[in-house]
Amino acid sequence: MKRGVPAILVTLVAFLLLGNVSAAPRPVLWEGTACEDIAYQKSIEAAAMTEDRVYAACSYRQVVNSTGLIQVYYLGILSAFSANGTELWQNSSGYTVKLAPLDDGVLAGSFGALLKFDRDGRIVGSYNVLNKLYDFVVSDGMVYIADGDFFLSGGSTSYRGHVYAVKLGGNLTGIWNVTFNDMITRVRVADGIIYASSGFPSGYAGGYQFGSLYGVSPEGKSLWNLSIGHWVRDLEVWKGNAVLGTGWDGSKGNFYVVSPAGKVLLNESLFYTEDIVVVGDTAYVGGYDGRNGTLVALELPSGEVRWEVKFPYRVKALAYADGVLLAGTGKFESRAENGTTYVYSIGELYALSPEGKVLRKLPNTGYVRSIAVKDGRAVIGTASSRFYVVDVNALKGGQKSSICGPGFVVLLAIAVLFVRRLT
Repeated sequence: MKRGVPAILVTLVAFLLLGNVSAAPRPVLWEGTACEDIAYQKSIEAAAMTEDRVYAACSYRQVVNSTGLIQVYYLGILSAFSANGTELWQNSSGYTVKLAPLDDGVLAGSFGALLKFDRDGRIVGSYNVLNKLYDFVVSDGMVYIADGDFFLSGGSTSYRGHVYAVKLGGNLTGIWNVTFNDMITRVRVADGIIYASSGFPSGYAGGYQFGSLYGVSPEGKSLWNLSIGHWVRDLEVWKGNAVLGTGWDGSKGNFYVVSPAGKVLLNESLFYTEDIVVVGDTAYVGGYDGRNGTLVALELPSGEVRWEVKFPYRVKALAYADGVLLAGTGKFESRAENGTTYVYSIGELYALSPEGKVLRKLPNTGYVRSIAVKDGRAVIGTASSRFYVVDVNALKGGQKSSICGPGFVVLLAIAVLFVRRLT
């Protein structure tokens, strides 16, 4: 019997040491679906979070061919879930491009209107726009909205857009609007100025090249315009300045910093921009370079590239929370099967450190279209009916293993006992 003791001891040592290696925590807290029964291709284009709610807006295009006339309806459903994944309500919202949570509900930017839902899912306010709503931002009790569209007639192309100022309250009250002969698709607010930019938004393609940045006063007066010449794909603010990225030819683009007076402070060649997140004096820019999805960290205001990471798919959506940069990637892939063409959503979510190190990958999510963060959690919307709620800290990676801990103390005690029996 005593000859068998060393083997038992070795087994205990291995068991305790392996058991003491901390496994990486599971990042996905729960998965959800919205408008799963819709037969059309759909996408979670917008998501939002509060301490106790998760909102997911599922949008889709319904094509109707009646009497030889093809009509396209832009539709969608907004769903609310509890923090643990219980569905609370759903309501029609139209094709929704953005959500913003409020203390008493949530704002939904639908193609035709800005809608306010209360916490029970009732529409309690609406503000109609003249063209397609592409963006809005909430600031100091006001909502600033961007809308736009383009028109083809007799071989010529024309554009139309607006910036609206709407007061939040029991209802949504219009204060002013500014009209542009341009397709306004982004709006942001800085101290004493509202920035609005133009260009084709996500999902559009074509040879029409245009793009400008506009400055508007808080009173609704047009201050200046700066011709860019290419689609402004995203717009953010850094220390009162406008930060924007452009895109054309599917792979090319530039990065700009523009002052509140409309002066170009920085213009650097980059790649086709999809999303920008500004954290401190760093601009994280995601997009596509023609071959790979690309993510760079640019120092502001110099534009110096701190680091660059390549991905298999386009970097579509970015968010920053708790020292982690989330990068959603993906693509659509068409496959012919039994005479029918199916469109598949392919993609992954990556977590990176501020220094550009990939901490963890969440594979097979599908094409990530939207990300929202709150209190260490994130909701990830994909180009399907599916979304994920994840623990951001778990995406930082597993803990390092260590032999110094309770397991090691127990191991020592057992070892002492066996040694005494042997002697």
